[in-house]
Amino acid sequence: MDQIDYFYSILNNYNIGKISSITSQESGTKNKSCEIWIEGRKKYFLREKDSSTTVLKDLEYDHSLMEYFSSNEIVTPSPVSNLNGQTITEFSGNYYELTKYIDGKPFIRDSEEHLMIAGRDLGRFHLIGAGFQRDYSKPFGRIDPPGPARDVFNDLFSNDNSKSEFPELEYILYELDLIENDLTDEIYRSLPQVLIHGDFHPGNVKYIDGSLAFFDLDWVSIQPRLQDLAYGILFFASDRRKNIDPSDIYSLTASCTLSIKKSLEFISAYNSIIQLESKEFHYLPYFIKIAWICCRADGSKKVPTNDRKTYIKKDILIPIESADELTDELRKNFNIY
Repeated sequence: MDQIDYFYSILNNYNIGKISSITSQESGTKNKSCEIWIEGRKKYFLREKDSSTTVLKDLEYDHSLMEYFSSNEIVTPSPVSNLNGQTITEFSGNYYELTKYIDGKPFIRDSEEHLMIAGRDLGRFHLIGAGFQRDYSKPFGRIDPPGPARDVFNDLFSNDNSKSEFPELEYILYELDLIENDLTDEIYRSLPQVLIHGDFHPGNVKYIDGSLAFFDLDWVSIQPRLQDLAYGILFFASDRRKNIDPSDIYSLTASCTLSIKKSLEFISAYNSIIQLESKEFHYLPYFIKIAWICCRADGSKKVPTNDRKTYIKKDILIPIESADELTDELRKNFNIY
């Protein structure tokens, strides 16, 4: 059975009308996905979830969350029920979810409107997410802990020759030690916790009629909101030479220059919905640095083996070195002393 026939077999479990075509989607994972066209228009999106790595309760949680957000004016994919009234279909040993297709525009760098919408609607996501109630919560630990990132760098540059080719390594390891010592698990959990998106970058949003649509809720969990804000500053409020191509790991994790002006606009838009506390400004640079370091460490596992060292080194210090200056300026502008 070829892949398209395989998709048709799964879709026989749904009453979605006459399918005119199916377009298989390439992704960075082994999970299959496709767009379903009804009467010549994109209508649905089918995504596979590997049962060996997917916890069924987590998937049920995600679907409840999608339905909750959709009913509270946060745009997210809406799960479609199968003929048995379930939003999860088991087929050939894996799980499948069918959602309504949402059309929209991608994030455009240097668009002040897009930047302000991103900050405002992230605030709305956090604010409205506080009302989501469910007995089960995903058992996620701390996102982006420094230990695993340190292991990646030490493994890649384990011998003296490698270290001599990467003089920035000492600085990276110093910053990781500082984060581990100053942003302990206790402090991490003492910061304001909300239901965060967990992977807030342009590949997981679309712009629709002046609002932000949120996709890929796999990493939604209760964490410090600074996690999403750090991603927002890195991926939405930074200066880049090119627009981000989310399907290209090199483009998605290309180095950037943190922008004081754009970050002020982004945080101001967020604050118009939900206010940051003064102590959060103190810890924001730690979150920016660890988010960026982990982006490169995790990304290095997705590039060809012979390119991992070159990839992880390229302009890696640019966002890290300016994070402290950025947050100092933010504190001044928001009168945080």
